[in-house]
Amino acid sequence: MSENGAVEALEIERKYELRAGAALPSAEAFAAVGLTVGAPAVHELQASYFDTPTLELAEQRLAMRRRAGGKDDGWHLKAKGDGSVRELMWPLSETVPAGLLSEVEDRLGQGAGDRLGAIATLRTTRTTVLLLAETGEPVIEIADDLVDATNELSGVRQAWREWEAELMPGLTDESLLDSIEPLLVAAGGTRVRGTSKIQRTMSANGASA
Repeated sequence: MSENGAVEALEIERKYELRAGAALPSAEAFAAVGLTVGAPAVHELQASYFDTPTLELAEQRLAMRRRAGGKDDGWHLKAKGDGSVRELMWPLSETVPAGLLSEVEDRLGQGAGDRLGAIATLRTTRTTVLLLAETGEPVIEIADDLVDATNELSGVRQAWREWEAELMPGLTDESLLDSIEPLLVAAGGTRVRGTSKIQRTMSANGASA
């Protein structure tokens, strides 16, 4: 836990755009690369993203959100790196946690918290499956996301579907993701590098995040 009361995590994931009618690979396809597919689970997620009017957090490759639903609901501050995302997480609450405000002001200066406002709302129906190694250990989570996103600055609304393949917490061996990528591509996915949901949402305003 950080000194500001947050739980820290490192996300290593890959994102895929989908062609119409794409379906996840079969259990047999995953078995061919030594992985077993767990039972699917469905989650309804609602996230509000925050930034200053001039998108100062986005300029620093940061994203701040409050998300309800799913396994990691709460307040998040995500810092995008090369190939991974460092995430600080606080429990879900109605108001911004003091530790999160402190993190924002450390980056943007005193009083930055007073300039924060909602910039986007994302509603996602997420279907997840776990991929298990031969030992039975979960190693990858695949999320099949139906996204309904509104850019609160421009009023533009978008909808799309995508897959995310993420290593389970504590794992860093990207060869696991390499092993399933040909399966996802053959099933209708095209890997997208460096574009998050909030980036895609804010692009409708001519901004990036």
